[in-house]
Amino acid sequence: MLFNDKLKQLRGEYNLTQEELAEKLDVSRQAITKWESGEGVPDVENLKQLAILFNTTLDDLIMEDKKVKVPEKQYRYTEKIEIDHTKHFDFKFIKIGEINILPNEEENVKIEILSDTAKPEESLKIKTDNRYDRMDLEIKNKQAAMNVALNLYLPEKYIDEIEINSGSRALNIAGLDIKKLEYDGDLKYLNVKDHTVGRIILNTTKCDIEANYDELNGILEVNTVNSTARVMVPKGTIYQTILKGIKNQFVDAVNTENAPNTIELNGIGSKLVVIEK
Repeated sequence: MLFNDKLKQLRGEYNLTQEELAEKLDVSRQAITKWESGEGVPDVENLKQLAILFNTTLDDLIMEDKKVKVPEKQYRYTEKIEIDHTKHFDFKFIKIGEINILPNEEENVKIEILSDTAKPEESLKIKTDNRYDRMDLEIKNKQAAMNVALNLYLPEKYIDEIEINSGSRALNIAGLDIKKLEYDGDLKYLNVKDHTVGRIILNTTKCDIEANYDELNGILEVNTVNSTARVMVPKGTIYQTILKGIKNQFVDAVNTENAPNTIELNGIGSKLVVIEK
């Protein structure tokens, strides 16, 4: 369960309106609305107050399940594309709500699309260009709502670099050793699970984001404008910070020079909050 869903559930269990919760935290009702819709995230002090108010721990409030769960949907469409050598993957996903990047032991790219409202083969347009050293894949959801989940299974030994252009709510990556994955577009949640290793670059514009790491193994680069990024890492994680861009700042980050892992903030007028969970 994501943070915004937990917040709505806890507020309901304690019989609090948004106005009453806002008053207890000394914030506006609009702030509560943004947190519960996933359009914004609380700062560290408000998170601590929420944990105390709802008699829970900060970990339980912000952490999700450690395993990426394949969504259960009414309709499912599956397609496999055989490959036998290393490729650069270029993906464009339009109106896909959730993207799961998962390992595949077989020598193919497995596309699994799930929906609750319409059969994917009827509501989606899929275009593939599978060249020698590159695969371009475009999936477009023709429905109005983004209630479509995509599971993309990739053979790890054939991954060169991955580019994703999308506007999804959540990107989940599990159990992969990645040279580089670069994401362009709006994104609310990044979840990195199961000993994933590599360099992840997030290019978002005016979009608050929450990144949750089981383990920080590699590099996270966040490039955004007038936004807040919250990065959650296990307690004791050793990392170095790199600050670029204009009027950006780190909050609660503990920098260790020449550390093997890196968190970088770039862009304009943004802040990145590091939370040890």
